[in-house]
Amino acid sequence: MKLFVTLLAVFGTLHAHAQGLIWSSPNVPSLAGNSPGAGLLPNRQIGIDHVSDPDYPVLPSLNPVSGIFSMAISTNDAGHTFFANAQNTPGFAGFVAGVTDGANDYIRFQDFDTSTFGYAREDGFLARSPDLAGYNITQIGFRVIDYYDRYYADDQYLNQLDYALDFYLTPVPEPSTWALLGLGATATLLLRRKASRRR
Repeated sequence: MKLFVTLLAVFGTLHAHAQGLIWSSPNVPSLAGNSPGAGLLPNRQIGIDHVSDPDYPVLPSLNPVSGIFSMAISTNDAGHTFFANAQNTPGFAGFVAGVTDGANDYIRFQDFDTSTFGYAREDGFLARSPDLAGYNITQIGFRVIDYYDRYYADDQYLNQLDYALDFYLTPVPEPSTWALLGLGATATLLLRRKASRRR
């Protein structure tokens, strides 16, 4: 029984450490907003999506097919990372399908204005050509590196957001890992049989 509990603990540890960061795109593009004479900017409405046509009529934050990170953030979120995956983001599967299909389509990013967005080709946004084809992406992190307001004497406000998109996958266990798990399971069955014969 002790061996069985130990194996469960080992398997749980392997599973918990299975996700690995495969690619990070820092500050591509950097989101910044200027507000002359209007005071400090309010919270930003962030939205990112993947499209084949950058003129797709739906805003990134409202795109249910391939939209991720539809949220408002404030300067208090500096240093935090927000995660999107298949469980918490309806558009996650569509976004991942787009960035892993080998085609150099578009990633759109919504800025602080709820009706404004920009876009870039995947190779420009990801700094990788053409995209992340061949990877099984299981989670994407929106990492807020820094986010701050700055006031200038000529009544200009700068609202600067430095961020990174981090792409994670769950690697397939190596053959040696499967062999160890199989050996442990066999040992557990043998010990159970031996114990049942003694009864």
